Amino acid sequence: MHKHVARILTYAIAPPGKLSGDGVYWCSIEHRNARSRIEGALRKARGVVAGVPDILIGYRNRTYWVELKRHDGTRSKSQIALHPVLEACGQPVGLCRTPDEVIAFLERHGIPVKAEVMA
Repeated sequence: MHKHVARILTYAIAPPGKLSGDGVYWCSIEHRNARSRIEGALRKARGVVAGVPDILIGYRNRTYWVELKRHDGTRSKSQIALHPVLEACGQPVGLCRTPDEVIAFLERHGIPVKAEVMA
C-alpha cells in the first residue's frame, strides 16, 4: 500500500521532496530494522527513535504524520508510545488503512490536494 499511497500523493500534491504550488511538502520515512547490534547502537547514538510514522507532510509551518497499516495491522509498542508525543507537540498523526483514509486525513486538516483526487 505504501507505494500506492506514494503515487497518489505525488499526483495529489507534488513529487516527494518537492514543494507544491500550495506550499505542501511530503516524503516517506525509511524504516528498516538495524542489521546488527552495532548499527542499532549507532542509530540510537544519533537520536534515531522507533515509532516514527511512515509519511511526513509539511504545510503552513506545521508537520503532519501518516502511519500506514494494512487492514489487519496494529501499531507497535514504540508507535503507541511516540504518536501521542507527536500529537502533544501539535503534530497530528493519522492512522490510515486505505488510500481514501489518507486523502480524508489531508482534507480534515485543510491540506490542499488537487480537486480531481477528491472527486
